[in-house]
Amino acid sequence: MIIASFLKKAAVATSVFLYSSVVLAQKTPLTIIPSGHLIVEAEIEGKKGNFILDTGGGINLFLGSFPKNLSQKESYNFLTAYRATGEKMTIPLFKSKEIVFNGKKFKDIWYSTHEMEIKGIDGLISLPMLYDTEFIIDYTTKELIFPKEKLNGKKVMDIQLSTNTDQSLDITTYVLLNNQYKINVLLDSGAGNNSFWLSDRLMTILGSKKEDLQVMKKKSEFNPEVTNTFYTGEIGSIATPFATVEKPKVSFVEGLIYEGKTSINWLGKRLGFNLKEKKIYILD
Repeated sequence: MIIASFLKKAAVATSVFLYSSVVLAQKTPLTIIPSGHLIVEAEIEGKKGNFILDTGGGINLFLGSFPKNLSQKESYNFLTAYRATGEKMTIPLFKSKEIVFNGKKFKDIWYSTHEMEIKGIDGLISLPMLYDTEFIIDYTTKELIFPKEKLNGKKVMDIQLSTNTDQSLDITTYVLLNNQYKINVLLDSGAGNNSFWLSDRLMTILGSKKEDLQVMKKKSEFNPEVTNTFYTGEIGSIATPFATVEKPKVSFVEGLIYEGKTSINWLGKRLGFNLKEKKIYILD
């Protein structure tokens, strides 16, 4: 009886330990589509969907018909902000009662909506709800991970936070252009892979001439009456202390509200984020 009781207690303790380990080391698959966008699954108030994991999105955004079955139908709250291109946006604000993401529940999270339809995509999951949650984006294993231990490592990048009344959140960091010019860039996983935008104000100092660049005019996805001009060509390099891209293809963007905006894939293959402490850990 004593042995049986001991074994039973041991089995229970083991199962609790295993369960705790699973809970503390939560992982969910990342689907990386050819453009480099990261697709994750989340459950919004019991409704599952597929979302772009967008570190440059600012706020959760639900598209098309997806938000129609959510609990909040109307709102007097709104947010006025600017897209990276300088386009002014005034968007409605709602709150999700509960989001289940990578096994963790998030309560009362701000979101907005837009009628745009993207096949197979129900919206964007952005950074505000992850402010208190460390996470890892692993491009090799194609996983999003909530680590069981506090992030740590020798390769650490400082980041800066940009917020609108704590309803939205974006992150930036400093990079070096042509081994000489230090600028601050928005880090935008929603840009896909190998995306490098620079303010057109930097063209002269970098020695780029409009007549030598490819010119493209692009209409806004949100307001077709708004058009931005892009001048595309190469610069010498873009670098952090831990990564360098030689002769990247860049777009100088008229009206860009940042000195620059880049994707995140070039920073490393395994990136750990601690938003609260303003750190990115290069873990590869």
